Amino acid sequence: MNYFLQKLLTFILLFVALQTTAQLRFSATVSPTKIGKNEYANVEFIVENAKHVEEINPPSLKNFLVVSGPNQSNGVSTINGLVKQYISISFTIQPKSTGDFTIQSASAKADGKLLRSNAIQLQVVNEPQGNNSPGSIFSPGFGGMDPLEDTRPSLQYNESVLRKGENALDKIKQNLIVKAVVNKTTCFIGEPIIVTYKLYTRLKSESSLTKNPSFNGFSVVDLQLPDNINYTQEKLNGKDYNVYVIRKSQLYPLQAGTLTLQSAEIENTVHLIKEEYINRRQRNGDLADLFGDIQLPAEAFENQKVSLKSEPIDILVKDLPLANKPATFKSAVGKFQITAALDKDSFSTDDAGKILLLIKGEGNLQLVNAPDINWPAGMEGFEPKISDDINKLNVPLSGRKLVEYPFTINQPGMYSLAPIVMSYFDVDDQQYKTISTGPLKFYVSKGLGKRIGQASNTNSQVRFLNKLFNNRWVIVLFVAGFIIAGLLFWVARENKKDKAKNSPMVPLAEPTIIPLAPIKEEHALIENVNPLLEAANSIDDPNSAKFYLALNTGLKNYLAHWLGIHVAILDKKSIVSQMDNRGVSNNSSLQLLQLMDELEWQLYTPFSATDNRQAFYDRAEDMISLLETYQIKHP
Repeated sequence: MNYFLQKLLTFILLFVALQTTAQLRFSATVSPTKIGKNEYANVEFIVENAKHVEEINPPSLKNFLVVSGPNQSNGVSTINGLVKQYISISFTIQPKSTGDFTIQSASAKADGKLLRSNAIQLQVVNEPQGNNSPGSIFSPGFGGMDPLEDTRPSLQYNESVLRKGENALDKIKQNLIVKAVVNKTTCFIGEPIIVTYKLYTRLKSESSLTKNPSFNGFSVVDLQLPDNINYTQEKLNGKDYNVYVIRKSQLYPLQAGTLTLQSAEIENTVHLIKEEYINRRQRNGDLADLFGDIQLPAEAFENQKVSLKSEPIDILVKDLPLANKPATFKSAVGKFQITAALDKDSFSTDDAGKILLLIKGEGNLQLVNAPDINWPAGMEGFEPKISDDINKLNVPLSGRKLVEYPFTINQPGMYSLAPIVMSYFDVDDQQYKTISTGPLKFYVSKGLGKRIGQASNTNSQVRFLNKLFNNRWVIVLFVAGFIIAGLLFWVARENKKDKAKNSPMVPLAEPTIIPLAPIKEEHALIENVNPLLEAANSIDDPNSAKFYLALNTGLKNYLAHWLGIHVAILDKKSIVSQMDNRGVSNNSSLQLLQLMDELEWQLYTPFSATDNRQAFYDRAEDMISLLETYQIKHP
């Protein structure tokens, strides 16, 4: 009985969650919630599901030093066919003192409504919490480093000698410089710019980043690798310097006009040694060991704390030309290819079809939108679902996006869908280009008049629920009451059956592993074999163990077939190695391994209250769809 009550509660919670998913929402978060007095936190204010955001007004941060921000970001996520859009601004802050702080609510204006976020709490203590070191949130490995001590530099410390008559601040100004460098100062909207912030030093010092540059008006992809404290040597104004990269990013302009790359500010504690305390032997040698000489008195050293910043840089962003701009252009800038296929080329009017569109290439991939499809009469299309596999260390970004378009059709017959068209702006040729897929043909047979859907939750059901939610609580309460009554009746009937059985439930035998049929490489995405079919059929089975066992087996069978590895020897090492050989990104490999770990966990805790079969099924299906794109070829 407890099991059924758990399922009932879970269903109601999921139902209410669906009801609120598409609502306009404004929230605030802080991470981490407890930091040391010399550590940093990230505060973010997020507007979700707004068609138009006019402004976001953050609260006062007077108790903190704003190290970075406001940094703007936006994006779209899709969960079970429901599209969630968001726009956010964030700040990296450092506390001025210890204590328990309340960051008051922010205000925003979106879709003509005035919104207020929640207030957030941040605890600041004396002891470091290990969440981050100075500068680590935005430049891992740089903050608090000693540029001339953490690694063994090739330059000598001779410039750290303060000679008679020299001014310490003037000497620092000539030998310690923060500079921003860009690869271009003029570009089109969507054309990437590389900006690198560097510290040039000829002195012994400890440096930490106190103000991270903000990039308002750009989509930002950081290129600085974690824990990178390596340096190079460069000449600047005729002198050799040790050079450390503070931050390196590729920026994609979102609007035309003159956009400014703000300054990076670094706090430096510089150590100088007075010339009169250096003996003749040391004058001509490496002075590195002299700073650790315990025989020298404290007055032999002069320490200066200075704050340096780079000059801001203006970028002229040109609007894309209006002449010859195609109607099918939707912000894609770069070089792209598209290929389309059908999830299956034969189904009944009871089923939902699915078009799979693969977008490959390089450019502003993170901003590329799904092309529109003009659905013919008798067909109904639903919101597309987008997943991507992008290499963010390439400039410009390279990789692929998979767009899934679910649809339904009412009449049986042979159909042919017109080619899908996409346009992009080629920066090299400075002109628009239009590409298209081939036509898609499929056969629809007459069904029994009952929608079956894919797994247990079709896109048409999601669309129907979204329509219901517009009427809010009256309909929600009616539907919930109807569902609860039906479930209680079903529970009573099942309990009656259980009493008639005086023996415990026989454990399920592990299903036989059946090798998958060979996939045709040139048409992999329209193969009719569904490796997750058994899981789909058991998604509503009262015994959740049956579903998780089928999903785990189906996914492993597919991987064994796709990677060419016998299922008996399939392990994480072989999976990662083979996926790397096929060009699959590390991020996608990690997502797959995480999914497999979570499935294994569910097999041992099949009756947990967090049971969410549909989400697991969708994740497995998305991963298979993504892997299949690596086998699509142009017709």
